[in-house]
Amino acid sequence: MMTNLVSATTQSLAHDPMVGLRLARVDGFEPAVALGTDELPAYLRRFTMLFADDATMRRGGIGRVTRAVNAQGEAVALKQLILPTRDEFDDDVVHEALVTKFKAAFREEYECHRALSGLKGFPRLYGWGEVDGVPAIVMEWVEGETLARLRSRFAVDDAGRLSPLVAARLGRDLFDLLCRMSLVGEGFVHRDISPANIMVRTARLPLDRQLAEGTFDLCLIDFGSSLALDPASAVAGTGGKASFTERYATLRRATVAYAPPEMLTDDIPDLRALRMSPAIDVYAAASAVYELVAGVAPYEAAPGASGTSGSRKKTRDIASPYRLKMDTLPDYPIGAHAPGCDLTQLLRREPDVALAAAEQAQQLGLDPNSEDLRDALAFVDAQLSDVVMACLSCHQEDRPEPAAVEAALSAFCDHYAQNVARSLRAEPLMPCPMEVSGRAMRRAAMIASTAVCGVLWAAVVASAAVLASGTHVTIAVGPLMWSGKLPGIVAALALALPGVAGIAAGVLARNRRAGFLQGVLALSAYEVPVLVVLACTVFSQHAVAGGLVAALIATYALTWFLLAMGFAFELPVVSARRAKIPMAPPLAGGAAAARAFGGPVEASDDISVTKEG
Repeated sequence: MMTNLVSATTQSLAHDPMVGLRLARVDGFEPAVALGTDELPAYLRRFTMLFADDATMRRGGIGRVTRAVNAQGEAVALKQLILPTRDEFDDDVVHEALVTKFKAAFREEYECHRALSGLKGFPRLYGWGEVDGVPAIVMEWVEGETLARLRSRFAVDDAGRLSPLVAARLGRDLFDLLCRMSLVGEGFVHRDISPANIMVRTARLPLDRQLAEGTFDLCLIDFGSSLALDPASAVAGTGGKASFTERYATLRRATVAYAPPEMLTDDIPDLRALRMSPAIDVYAAASAVYELVAGVAPYEAAPGASGTSGSRKKTRDIASPYRLKMDTLPDYPIGAHAPGCDLTQLLRREPDVALAAAEQAQQLGLDPNSEDLRDALAFVDAQLSDVVMACLSCHQEDRPEPAAVEAALSAFCDHYAQNVARSLRAEPLMPCPMEVSGRAMRRAAMIASTAVCGVLWAAVVASAAVLASGTHVTIAVGPLMWSGKLPGIVAALALALPGVAGIAAGVLARNRRAGFLQGVLALSAYEVPVLVVLACTVFSQHAVAGGLVAALIATYALTWFLLAMGFAFELPVVSARRAKIPMAPPLAGGAAAARAFGGPVEASDDISVTKEG
């Protein structure tokens, strides 16, 4: 009987999902969202008692991420700070100062992550606390695989290159995430985009389905270097709050192989302003897409490669990656459809590309491995390379905005089949230009409107001052009375002061919404005394009085319009949902295309799902 009991107990433990897990009690838990008093107890029970699986531990920035489950069996990610080890030469004061910096950096990461929590494409954040006295973040556990690990499995050749169409689709969905970050507050910059920090979710749709449908469920992780833009400190020297780097030294880093030059140095002018720009993410994201296309990062030589690519040094092997990226241009990416490739074997792994080329190639009587077909595909692929190279400028002002890149990559994907047919027929390709984004167009419209309003405002003030100059007036305010000729400068100041006060109040506000409200209040507050004095003034010429009233109304309206334009510019614009292009069933289409190019379909290996936090 005892033997049976022991056997039953052993079997139950073997099937118990909690066996082998570490109990992690989250003390001092702070919910990431505002909760009512009736909701808080259940929320605390949900996230303060966790069971962590140390076998799933992954390093991320200055923390380690572990998969954990709560009492209800719900999976979450527990990220704990990795405290610095004490050097034998450090005293207590030095070590404590270092620990303080690490804790501050970890808290900054949490606050930045909270700004994006809830948006599609970013892990949901649950709260903050301590586990065994060490700061910890509780967030969504993302089921999926990092792009760094998927790259070799998505590759279509031994050089690790992806199909240009797949690379463009991944890049399009990645830049879509960058566009969403711009709608958070005054903007948001990740500053450490790399294949290791880009995950492809698999919880909703398996990888093979995403690959077949051409739409990927991407998720950005690791916000250890991220930054929520603050208009009060967006420009160096404005007197806003000090940046985290200025306050706590060098704990915010970027991955060297993908980072732009401005993230790889500490001694160039206006560095603070340069590091508060979405152009950082444009460069890094384009570097990741470059690697998908070429099999190597922009400044990394392929092992055993010859030719121009072989002359490029690895960024980690040189003294100054900053100087390398400033002084040299990256090699033009050489994609999978390069000279010398086995096109027949490639197209068996590229069903969508093969399907696009099969019909035209058969009509033209082209051999599946002909140079004409390869050149036609390479000519189309060059559009993708041009888009990527435009993003890799060493100067921020020359890089396109994320929305412009997303639009160009969308056009490349949407027109790929048509362009393959056009290329084979020696016809001009449908372009995928770097269109001016909606945000850039709005900015240009605001600048133009501001310039026009400013000129009109100055003209109205100057004209009214000339009109009123020397006019005899009598001002009676209660027992006080004054009579004489009105100086033109006094009339100009009376008209200009309300507008100047309104614009100044709007500029000094913490954001555009507050700027509009504060600007209108200041404008009105200064306008009322001028109206009171004008009502108590008797002009010798009625035409002058009417002109001043009209000028006062005009300056008020123009100033209000300027404030409204500044506010309207920051309102988010909802882009139209991308229509899903009907595609042939993956198996049928791929099989048909493969047969057209000779030989059976190669069955791809099942892609295992790895869970990353």
